[in-house]
Amino acid sequence: MRIGWNTGNGKEKNRKERIRIRIVTALCAALGWWGLLYPELTLTPDTVKVIAGTSDGSEVLQERDFDLNGSLYLELLNADRGSIRFRSRLLTELNALWEAFSWDRSTEN
Repeated sequence: MRIGWNTGNGKEKNRKERIRIRIVTALCAALGWWGLLYPELTLTPDTVKVIAGTSDGSEVLQERDFDLNGSLYLELLNADRGSIRFRSRLLTELNALWEAFSWDRSTEN
């Protein structure tokens, strides 16, 4: 009879964790590929807001009817350089979190 810790269980747990990470990565890649193949299904009113600048410098939200012919996608492809701004709620929240946990490194010794 052998008494001691079972070290094989940790390896099995790590293997299962790697498999879970691979599945999640593959799922994210598949969803991203879906957006490349069918952009008209990913550029919905819930995910895209079109804001136009006026001559006095203010910005006006343009209401758009959703259609599946991909007209918004074609407008984005044909837009002038510098006329598109990308803003993501996820990246904004991550930036706020990063700033909350960062410190001024110039004061370190």
